[in-house]
Amino acid sequence: MSKKSAYLNHPLIQNRLEEVQVNINQIIAGGFSPQQFCLMPFVNIILEPNGSVGLCRHKGTEHSLGNLKEQTWQEIWNGTKAQQWRQEFLEGRARTCRTEIDDQGCNLCPQLGKMFPDDPKTLKAKTSSPLRLTANFNGFCNLQCQMCDVWELPNGFYTDENFWNPARKELFPHLREIDMLSGEPFLQQDTYKLIDEVSLVNPNCLWSITTNAHWNWNTRVESALEKIKIKNIILSVDSFDPETYHKIRKPGILSKVLKTIDHFREYEEKRIKNQLTPLHMNLNFLVQKDNWREIPNALHYCLSRNIHPFITFCYRPSEHSLLTLSQEKRSEIIGHMLSTYTWDELCLSHRVLSPLIHSLPAIDKVYALDTMKRYKKEYEARAN
Repeated sequence: MSKKSAYLNHPLIQNRLEEVQVNINQIIAGGFSPQQFCLMPFVNIILEPNGSVGLCRHKGTEHSLGNLKEQTWQEIWNGTKAQQWRQEFLEGRARTCRTEIDDQGCNLCPQLGKMFPDDPKTLKAKTSSPLRLTANFNGFCNLQCQMCDVWELPNGFYTDENFWNPARKELFPHLREIDMLSGEPFLQQDTYKLIDEVSLVNPNCLWSITTNAHWNWNTRVESALEKIKIKNIILSVDSFDPETYHKIRKPGILSKVLKTIDHFREYEEKRIKNQLTPLHMNLNFLVQKDNWREIPNALHYCLSRNIHPFITFCYRPSEHSLLTLSQEKRSEIIGHMLSTYTWDELCLSHRVLSPLIHSLPAIDKVYALDTMKRYKKEYEARAN
């Protein structure tokens, strides 16, 4: 492996590991297994631009439970499909999310444990109002990313009749968190409307906003952020090479994104001085065929700027996924990572390594896992 790095000792990584452990402890205290349980379907609802409703952003449009064109969100929230999904976790036999749990560990999402009820026995397949809203309201986006189809989805679906009127009384007052997705939230009127309405009735709600940052910083953005408590700002940047970035996030210009990120960092300093919540910036780096060699650069960019890196893996669409490469090429990528990455880099890339290793024949899989175990022992020996 390459020279030693100290990423795992970075305060951001240490804080995140502690938050994950809080969730694990809550799961175990509730009598569940961390490999078979996720709280998300009990607390979260996700609304898609076409009216589709789900319970988790990791499943999203891939796992629709209904559509607001035929049902209310309340009917879908406690419908048969939703209850069956929750029942899997209550019985300790996760099937719907098996791949996500095994490869991503998304059920251990940091801070999710803080939403556990005081008495875990109160968790039922039929549950009360959502505590989280993942608002993927609008397909409008200024980029046409090769691995995304949200920019092709409709705009303006959510009206007073099908959402805003019932949500004002039955949803907004109960939310602890809002997770803004959409195409590009900071370019959409629905985002600012939601901020205005929720901040009036629920000022303590925490907000996560995922953005491509491919826009110019302006006073409207800053004024809206001043109204809310921020859990984190999630920056979607899949390359730090201008040409590769333009290919993946067409017709994007990397320099424009990096400039907006700098504005976010400056604004965070201002927020802290004014005793507002920090931005807790995260950066999502979706690993695919065009950018897999950039993982170390992405980690360095983030941690040198106090931005938490989230290295994730492209499963779909398949034409951009590493899983559709030949077995020889997949083995080559794994070998490259194992021979050149530090242990810190390998750990922070586990969402990439795991599906790649699991895709190999048994004998190659055993070799890769044994190599990981050996590197872990070497790392622990040096640490001691």
